[in-house]
Amino acid sequence: MNNTILNWNETDHRSIYLRQLKESPLYYVPNLNLWVVYSYAYCKAILQHEDAYIPEAVINDTLSDKGKLLLYNMARLGNGEHHDSARAAAMTVFKKIKEARTGLLLEELLSNTSTGNGFDWVETIAKQLPVRIILKGLDFENDDSNYIAEILQPLVRIMLPNKSEQDILMLNPVIDAVYHLAEKYAGSSGLLTGESQTDEMIICNLTGLFIQCYDAGRGLLCNTLLNMAKYADDKTPDWKKLVDETLRYEPPVHNTRRVAKNDISIGGQTIKAGETILVMLAAANLDDDVFSNPQQFDIKRGNNDQNLTFGLGGHNCLAKYFCIDMAADVCRFLAENYRQINILQKDFSYEQQLNVRLVKQLIISLK
Repeated sequence: MNNTILNWNETDHRSIYLRQLKESPLYYVPNLNLWVVYSYAYCKAILQHEDAYIPEAVINDTLSDKGKLLLYNMARLGNGEHHDSARAAAMTVFKKIKEARTGLLLEELLSNTSTGNGFDWVETIAKQLPVRIILKGLDFENDDSNYIAEILQPLVRIMLPNKSEQDILMLNPVIDAVYHLAEKYAGSSGLLTGESQTDEMIICNLTGLFIQCYDAGRGLLCNTLLNMAKYADDKTPDWKKLVDETLRYEPPVHNTRRVAKNDISIGGQTIKAGETILVMLAAANLDDDVFSNPQQFDIKRGNNDQNLTFGLGGHNCLAKYFCIDMAADVCRFLAENYRQINILQKDFSYEQQLNVRLVKQLIISLK
């Protein structure tokens, strides 16, 4: 394995995954002090292992105080008891979100473009809809919702492991503004308890929810749309199954990282304490020990919901069912309101990101 696996524009990643599943399901890269885990069984074992920790967030001195709070308190970045507390705060936030009518929000976004003449699904829908569903469910006012939706792209850079000083200069005012809005609505919705540390965790994980829905939600909506246009027909009985199979076959998130807190024995090898583990979720989803004919997109597959895209164990994604339901609702709305989904481009370019495979532009028409 080498860094070319992350060049989504030039690399046949699926062929690499299938080869590694067969030849080296557990692979060590000496110069990087890195273990790469490909098989479903090994990925599952690491995701559920109590000594496989999330790598510690790098907190730059020049990051604003609110930015430091975010990185310290977000459940996605925590371990041990601190993670348990942060996850509980995130669950408190998630339970407060009221069900929003996805179709109405989708219709509103589509009303601003000429659907029959071709438009970019990424910019119009995929980058907008996930966070707007959350904001609507928490009764954010339109102006505040518009502001947060528009500045998410720079805001997600807080998750970069290595942030430049230019990144931080751009991030600090945005972080502080969004944190202030999250604090305002957490207070007005009754989420805050009056206990400062608990309230900080709630505000941070509300803000974190905005950040984390951006790339994963965008990628899922794009990949599901492409598969809907290609594979769905009048006999498609269950849009959720199409979404589940999309998450297995063409997930937006391809890998996640862990670090061994203590020695971990797996596959006859020992991952030593302090060594990094790259968990190849997208490869595990192609493991024929679990999924028959894994290279075939099959909506009727009996176990497509066993994909590892949202993780397992203590760090499994809290928004898993929210994302699945959102994408299924989008499919249902499109099927009920349009006769055709036309993909108006043949070649796709992908963002150069380490763990997610995201198409930059998706020009379609709806008729």
